[in-house]
Amino acid sequence: MKSVLSVLLLLSVAAPAMAQSTVNERHPLASGGRVELDNLAGEIRVRGTTGNEVTLTGTLGEGQRLEVESSANRVQLRVVYPQRSGHSEGARLELRVPRGALLQAQSVSGQVDIAEVDLSRLQAQTVSGSLVAAGRAQESQLSTVSGSLQARLVTQRLRANTVSGRLSIGEGAGGDLGLESVSGGLSLKAGTLSRLRAQTVSGSQDIAVGALAPGGSIGLETVSGSVSLQLPRDVSAQLRVETFSGDIQSDAGQVQRPEYGPGRSLDARLGGGNGDVTVDSHSGSVRVRRGG
Repeated sequence: MKSVLSVLLLLSVAAPAMAQSTVNERHPLASGGRVELDNLAGEIRVRGTTGNEVTLTGTLGEGQRLEVESSANRVQLRVVYPQRSGHSEGARLELRVPRGALLQAQSVSGQVDIAEVDLSRLQAQTVSGSLVAAGRAQESQLSTVSGSLQARLVTQRLRANTVSGRLSIGEGAGGDLGLESVSGGLSLKAGTLSRLRAQTVSGSQDIAVGALAPGGSIGLETVSGSVSLQLPRDVSAQLRVETFSGDIQSDAGQVQRPEYGPGRSLDARLGGGNGDVTVDSHSGSVRVRRGG
């Protein structure tokens, strides 16, 4: 009896391990080549590497398989899930990509974690999973639906959008930025901006700008979300703020109200007035400050 119980115990412990399979792929990639990874669930972890080789390691869950298409200039990796995956664990993968590559990573419910990369272009998206991106990329495009989105990228062109997830962009992002959210809050700590467009419906906006390039422009729009904008003290721009029913507070200029009807507006020249800063809100409050 004891021997039978021992065998059953060993089988129960070994079953999860037997259901998984190991991934260990290596593929050469030409300079500036493209890497694509598609994993429905589980986890995608991406890190940079030296040399000219793409590597993928990790584990696949029960019934899952990896499809690979590889050429000198493109490596495509896709996890295929069984039609009825039930409660099986998603694949957990780590991808290493060479410097200067173009990367596209996508998931549905899986987490996407990108760091220590140096890319020519980054595209990453997930639906309900979280997305974290850090490192360097000349151009970046990031998106989620309900998952949180955090970026700490040194990049000169960024497009980031979410529906209800929290969107947080840290220091390093500069140049041309486009940020969109519906109900999720949006926060940005930017470097030097040439162009910024940020839009929300009910989500709040918390924007801090390190510097505005000569002739640069900032445009913020919301329906009912609050807006907090911090500009550098030496900024040179024409500031225009308009709301329908939302309050306006500003360190510069005077808030104007019509004699009859709703609405508030502010028009002020900051420094030489070389750039343009506009904030439009329907019912959300607006606060503009100038820092040190």
